[in-house]
Amino acid sequence: MSEAAAATQPSRALVSAFVTVMALWIGGSVFFSALVLPVLFINMPSPSEAGAVAALLFPIYFRAGLACSLIALVLALVLARGAGRLWQAAVLVVAVMAAVQAYSALLLHPEMAGLRGRPEHVERFQALHRRSVQLNNVVLAAGMALLLSSGVLLLGRRER
Repeated sequence: MSEAAAATQPSRALVSAFVTVMALWIGGSVFFSALVLPVLFINMPSPSEAGAVAALLFPIYFRAGLACSLIALVLALVLARGAGRLWQAAVLVVAVMAAVQAYSALLLHPEMAGLRGRPEHVERFQALHRRSVQLNNVVLAAGMALLLSSGVLLLGRRER
């Protein structure tokens, strides 16, 4: 590889850090969404008790996701400098994911927490819950796509 090509290659350590943060973020989301919540709702005596336990976990879930999203975005921005279109696309995907995570963590979840357990607001809570699930699915799908493409990102550009 020529010196010019090596200079435009993204740092393998930074790429590895990016993939690690993405794996933690998406892995945590999958664990919580596909394992923890179903186990709670299947095994707790009532849905309201399961919801109460889940409500204790949600602030941690959303804040951890927000922290991971911001770290991933910073890493992607650094990696995109001079690294070509693949990393520019990764920045765009991570930016959308981070925006969704921020909206969920800072606006949607706090509103849901304020409505939880208030019978007069059941319809609004359910509508927000549906939106939350849909947005979580957007983050999961985009994150899985980035993780599946991480081999291409790790390889960087090849000399032509």
